[in-house]
Amino acid sequence: MFTNAERRFLTLSLVMVLVGLFIVPAGFAQEDKSYLIGHDSLYMGDEWMKVTDKAIHLYALEQGWNVITQNAHFKVADQVKQLRYFMEKGLDGVIWSPVAESATAEVAEHLAKNGVPTVTYNTDVKTDAVPITIMFGNKEAAKIVANQVIDHLKEKQGEPEGVVLSIQGDPANTTDRARADGFKEVFNQYEGIKLVEFFTKSDMAEAQRKAFNAIQQHGRPVGIVSQNTTNSRGGVNALKQADMLVPRGEEGHVFISSIGGAPAYLDMMKEGLVDRGYVQPNLFYGPLAMHFLVQVIEEGEESLPEVGTTITADDLQITGGTYEGVSPWETQIWAPATVTTNFGHKWLKVQGMLVTPENVDDPRIWGNTAEEWLR
Repeated sequence: MFTNAERRFLTLSLVMVLVGLFIVPAGFAQEDKSYLIGHDSLYMGDEWMKVTDKAIHLYALEQGWNVITQNAHFKVADQVKQLRYFMEKGLDGVIWSPVAESATAEVAEHLAKNGVPTVTYNTDVKTDAVPITIMFGNKEAAKIVANQVIDHLKEKQGEPEGVVLSIQGDPANTTDRARADGFKEVFNQYEGIKLVEFFTKSDMAEAQRKAFNAIQQHGRPVGIVSQNTTNSRGGVNALKQADMLVPRGEEGHVFISSIGGAPAYLDMMKEGLVDRGYVQPNLFYGPLAMHFLVQVIEEGEESLPEVGTTITADDLQITGGTYEGVSPWETQIWAPATVTTNFGHKWLKVQGMLVTPENVDDPRIWGNTAEEWLR
């Protein structure tokens, strides 16, 4: 049992603790830049999204911010519920990769009306309630990938000709359609190219099955392009199934060029089975999104860069430390980036990075980061 004096001491101590918790000295709130940010991930089923999320948490740690990640599992209903959860919990803002451009517009507008700003990355939402999105140009990336095939064929044949397989994802997805259109825009310029396009919803087994059927119908291709490296790996498996898989430098090699740079694809490049990749600067996606989110919170949407301007590494630096042997923001590979528009809001259109056999071990390629971070 406590004496009366002990009770009075404990009561006074409790009061002092509560005062310390709830009374903040004048000026402290202005100096405190800690924010609680929600991250709603499109999904977390592959290395790309896992290292993207890890980079987000590491950069937030550098800034003294806190991040809560939710996994939408490619489901609109899950994403809507999670975004509403972030709002109900009083988070300062949200960065997210929308599952669907139209179906998630209403919840984005709901958060904006309730004072919770959101910034998208990787994918986008069809509303002006989002002040800015961070993405590379999907159509432009596909054209770069396709032109690598054309350059190879010009060097080898003089004039590009032959069958090119275009292995694509989901025609209902805006990103996938943009990439498919980019491929077609390049290859349709050449009369000697027979472009065979099919969609697989990025299922590797489906990609292999359809690619094998196309090979049986049209013969050995001179090139394969794909919307992502899951599809291209399906194409490699189809060539192997058809007994047409020949390493780079040998007669009969099929030139394979894909958007992406997953660890398994990089291994295939080292083995001489595939030839080019093109990666998004996904280790910068979250940090850039959080940078602009905090800018909106502190200075308002009107403080964002104007449409038509170019943002260079001199204007904006994403910096931080070394984690598990990786310095993810040492080189600003996202820059320069142009400010344009998408769905009625601003779009920071960042750069990608071409992956070749010569630079395949470059630590700036996210697949190499995944090898270190996801062991």
